[in-house]
Amino acid sequence: MKDTLCVIINGAGTTGAELSGLFKYLKKHNQNYFVHYPYNLPASFVGDYFPKARVKDFNRFIDETVDMMRKPFEKVHVIGYSLGAATASVIASRSDRVDKLVLIAPIVKNPSFRKFFRGFLSNFAKKENLTKVQKLFFREFIRRFQYVPKTNIWTLQRYFWYTKRFVKRIDNTDILIVETTKDEIVKTSSIDWLIRKLGDLHVTRFAVPSSHFLFFDRTIRKQVYEKIDDFLKED
Repeated sequence: MKDTLCVIINGAGTTGAELSGLFKYLKKHNQNYFVHYPYNLPASFVGDYFPKARVKDFNRFIDETVDMMRKPFEKVHVIGYSLGAATASVIASRSDRVDKLVLIAPIVKNPSFRKFFRGFLSNFAKKENLTKVQKLFFREFIRRFQYVPKTNIWTLQRYFWYTKRFVKRIDNTDILIVETTKDEIVKTSSIDWLIRKLGDLHVTRFAVPSSHFLFFDRTIRKQVYEKIDDFLKED
């Protein structure tokens, strides 16, 4: 009998493929889990198309997920990656059913896209210093983001402003934060800010030496899968 609901929420600007390995790992190693991985979320890529998403579109997804939690599961776990960590935080603040919350390379505070793009171009100009993971991402970033309308980036900024207020409302939930120490987007100061906002909640901070796109990193991803699995199984 599947008595535990585990919801996985991917970030923006992805096909969802980067979390498919985590989905398969948790499903394989936990026969009692119903693992829900919708992957086609507001602001996600479908091929080369970046659908227009508004805050109310994200809220519709959040409402649907909270409704799913009302079913008779004994435990509920929510995992969010990148922008999906912001959505996962809102869900955890809106429902008292969430027992475990995992935030991976979390963007829950609106980043400075100007600084990110400036740093991105500076790094890409020095290709010889890049890891294979970074080279893969940078090529894909350039290919995909030429299709993204400026208004969609503005929508993401507005969504971050909206979600930031929910972090401090999370209550009675154990939290694991997977911090990527070579992150191109999420800096250590953002993780520090997040932990301060979570206040007295039990928070485990797990640092890995990888980029924001850690699930493309073969040397890291299995270690992260195992850490998340162990955390979810803890009493």
